[in-house]
Amino acid sequence: MVNILKLVRKELQLEWRQKTALGTIFIYVLGTSFLIYLVFQGHITIPVWIALFWVIALFTTVNAVSRSFLKDANEQFYYLRSIATPLEIIFSKIIYNAFLITILSLIIYLVMILFFNENIDNKGLFLLTIILGAIGFSNLFTLLSAITARTQNFVLLAILGIPIILPLLLLIVKMSELSNFAIQQKDIYMHLGAIAMLDVITLILSIVLFPYIWRD
Repeated sequence: MVNILKLVRKELQLEWRQKTALGTIFIYVLGTSFLIYLVFQGHITIPVWIALFWVIALFTTVNAVSRSFLKDANEQFYYLRSIATPLEIIFSKIIYNAFLITILSLIIYLVMILFFNENIDNKGLFLLTIILGAIGFSNLFTLLSAITARTQNFVLLAILGIPIILPLLLLIVKMSELSNFAIQQKDIYMHLGAIAMLDVITLILSIVLFPYIWRD
């Protein structure tokens, strides 16, 4: 556990040093939202708002997480192998990426409100959906980032990522829509449970596969 926290802190320090990457992502979010604002002239319905939010969040996630293991190439790869186990490394990456995706999603949420003045009724439920979605995105794209970094085939991220992420993305969008309507509690629990189950499945998949990917 101590090693995992140290690795997470290392990720935070590296990200802080490379401010250009975060700045690029922020410009992307701002630019995309402003472009959508110009196209729709600031007037969109809640379902369109939700769809646009998750489209921007998905591509922002890919940009942010796809370079997770690129920072650990060459000499850094052998150094990490000497100080931590594969499970410690994948857990630290997943925790950091989930935190990063959550922060970026909240920034997107604030920017969308700024431009479109639309809001979700049940903010707490929507925030929970964002957190569960961030965990699922982190699980999947961290593993895919490791595969692409080790194979040096960056096309794999798109080929493998989109089909795998679709079930989770559909559930997240549906849950976001439910956050804006008064419905029965059992529907909320059913969708939240399904998202949480996918998060657990993708986490187990990462834990099982990563040690084999991390080998020479």
